[in-house]
Amino acid sequence: MKFNFKKPRLYMAGATLPLALPLLLLSSSFTQNASAHGSMEVPESRIYNCFLNNPENPTDPACAAAKEVGGTQAFYDWNEVNLANANSRHRELIPDGQLCSAGRSKYAGIDLVRSDWQATPISPKSDGTFDFRFYAAAAHSTKDWVFYVTRQGYTGTEPLKWDDLVEFCRLGDIPVGSDKRYTLNCPFPQVTGKHVIYTTWQRDDSTEAFYVCTDVILGDGGSSPWADEGALNAQSDLSADSTVTLRLFNSAGNDQETVTYTLSSDQTAAEWALSFAQQVNSQSQYARIGLLDPDSGNINPVQSSTDNRIYTQADLNLSVQVDIDTPNSNTPPQAVLNLSPDSLTGAGSIALSAASSTDADGDTLTYTWSTSAGSLSNTTGVESTLQLSAPSAARTVTVTLAVFDGTTTVTTTGTVSQQPSDGSGGGDYDYVYPDGIGSYVPGETVVQGSDGALYQCRPFPYGQWCNINSAYHYGPGTGANWEDAWIKQ
Repeated sequence: MKFNFKKPRLYMAGATLPLALPLLLLSSSFTQNASAHGSMEVPESRIYNCFLNNPENPTDPACAAAKEVGGTQAFYDWNEVNLANANSRHRELIPDGQLCSAGRSKYAGIDLVRSDWQATPISPKSDGTFDFRFYAAAAHSTKDWVFYVTRQGYTGTEPLKWDDLVEFCRLGDIPVGSDKRYTLNCPFPQVTGKHVIYTTWQRDDSTEAFYVCTDVILGDGGSSPWADEGALNAQSDLSADSTVTLRLFNSAGNDQETVTYTLSSDQTAAEWALSFAQQVNSQSQYARIGLLDPDSGNINPVQSSTDNRIYTQADLNLSVQVDIDTPNSNTPPQAVLNLSPDSLTGAGSIALSAASSTDADGDTLTYTWSTSAGSLSNTTGVESTLQLSAPSAARTVTVTLAVFDGTTTVTTTGTVSQQPSDGSGGGDYDYVYPDGIGSYVPGETVVQGSDGALYQCRPFPYGQWCNINSAYHYGPGTGANWEDAWIKQ
């Protein structure tokens, strides 16, 4: 696997760090953000790198692609990738695939799946640690800093997910320096090759939190020969004569290899997961199951229903399927997804239902929802609601329903065709207040107030009050100080 990056800055023990250069006003569209707070400077975060490399006309291909998605203002607001009401609920609030943007459409460009994000080589100090440096345009009392790194074998060919990350450092209230920099000393991540380091900064004087994606090259820069295909989730105990089969498919979708394990006796989920992994590791030419030791490169299985991960040879670009068959001849469930409406202009809600799904064996069904855009009222349960904000261009939003009967998971998808608002003032709005609070964009976001009228978030600098979660003070049309935050349409 090849990674392209330009003029990397190598930061290592004993190196002299470059002095921060004054930021130039590159465009009259740039406005200083009073609520700006910071981003990673050493090594440079993904968005900060794009800001420093000509945000108006990026020569870096990944930054140019990000500009096409989100425009230039996101680069100028490099220090504002935040959620106002996070309160440490990072994983709950930020969907898979949207970690770098913190789920905010303004920063969607830095979520793009690309192999050419500029990565910084870094090396540990003599004590095995590294000093990360965070440039704080505004310092805050801190509850915690949490650092994650992508697992060994992460390829970056899929959207970044929470399950791709492993925590390697957690710090408390570190004092900020006189130069507005936090020095964050952490153990050096125990992985090698190109990775993403994901950092959360949770304030303790507010519910606000900040999020950073940083592309790095660790160790000697060599990529792992193994691609991490995800966890082996052994969801239930199995009876004797059940079979567990690993199937590998090449890039054309053809069978590459099959390994089958047959249980000779009843086994718990953790027991058969270990036995299955051992058989795969002894028979497969292209796959291993277990925990990857970053030092030796060995993959060793453990007796656990959730900890083992499936790896395939990275250069073969294989896909994986695990099939489980029991003597009871389980019939897979029928997954049926109903959504209404299936088309939308501007913002709105889509009702989702899995109530028509069935199981011929009468097994109890569980449901999991996911979406390519918008937010879900819940991700489990027979019904959910998809809330979509108004898009800037026509798009198709995909909703995925996974139905599990205790043995087999069946998935199905549905789509919503969404058109942007025509701008005629015909009642289009982005949210029903206070839904989406914390993500309102000053000068742009339109909400429907409790009185049924529409209100636009005031332009900067007054628009910052739109995201204050206090209906008594700033509820549009009803709060005591609502006119500080809103303009009635």
